[in-house]
Amino acid sequence: MRGRSYTPSPPRGYGRRGRSPSPRGRFGGSRDSDLPTSLLVRNLRHDCRQEDLRRPFEQFGPVKDIYLPRDYYTG
Repeated sequence: MRGRSYTPSPPRGYGRRGRSPSPRGRFGGSRDSDLPTSLLVRNLRHDCRQEDLRRPFEQFGPVKDIYLPRDYYTG
């Protein structure tokens, strides 16, 4: 493919003739959903604690668990 550019195809269902997005919107739906939800937060300070994340994120709903991976060698 030397000398050619590659353009990926758009996701199915959102093209000109594809089906339209849900009427509830991209992030719509019930807030009482029992589906598990995860959120990855990057670029945290090395001294970040669970409480530092829990407080700001609880304004959007209950926070069940926070996992802060630590470097194996430096702690």
